[in-house]
Amino acid sequence: MSLREALRAALRGPLTSERLARELGLTVGEAEALIGALLSHGYLEEVKPRSCASCPLAPTCGIRERCSVRIYVLTRKGRRLLGEAPS
Repeated sequence: MSLREALRAALRGPLTSERLARELGLTVGEAEALIGALLSHGYLEEVKPRSCASCPLAPTCGIRERCSVRIYVLTRKGRRLLGEAPS
């Protein structure tokens, strides 16, 4: 399993540790450690929605109060690493 595989998962939409674990066959703890490494290298950044309405997971989420889901997206640096055009 590589950092690039994790970044490719982030290309497919907002990333959570649970989704990364499921897609790459990791434990949630392993996924969180991998996300931590990607954050420290500047390849991912955490998204902090102001409300449920602005959350990228809102269409599929059932949580409406006290949301503690951490959401990550690729940075320009992460897109460049994958050869993707920055958005």
